[in-house]
Amino acid sequence: MLKKLVLTVFIGFMVIVLGAGYGFVNLKSNSVYYAQRTPHKAEVEPVLIEVVRDLRWASIPELKGIEYDFDGTNVIKNTNSAGRTTALEYYYGETYRYYDGGGVNAYNFDKQFRFINLWNRKTKKFVTKISDISQVKMDIYRTVQPVIDAQTEPLINLQWIYDWVNKDRFN
Repeated sequence: MLKKLVLTVFIGFMVIVLGAGYGFVNLKSNSVYYAQRTPHKAEVEPVLIEVVRDLRWASIPELKGIEYDFDGTNVIKNTNSAGRTTALEYYYGETYRYYDGGGVNAYNFDKQFRFINLWNRKTKKFVTKISDISQVKMDIYRTVQPVIDAQTEPLINLQWIYDWVNKDRFN
């Protein structure tokens, strides 16, 4: 009787551990897919946040012109046919930086991908207001869009868990 009880508890514990492990891996590796479908405030960009933040977990295909760098920070570099290289970088302090490809400007964003400032390398000054941040975000999307498009639908969709876990983060 005691052996059956111990065996039942052990099997139940293993099922819970394996289920929680699968759930964690599913949420991390499919975070870009889930971010595309999660509710969020207008100025927050969950897709841009997740594509570079969870880059080690996401499907990172070998695409022409796209390079990945994990040396200290997560970086997605995109070199287009004209030779212009743009990059989106995630720092572990929950900040993001976008390099516009001209080698002049570096746009800094906070943990919700709201604009903080712009570092101009020519003038060596920070600029805290720019006229069209939406154009900058469109350029960032162009940089990482091939990686976003390469993400597949999860085998088991855990969108409701992702939304519940991240409701405060994106709102």
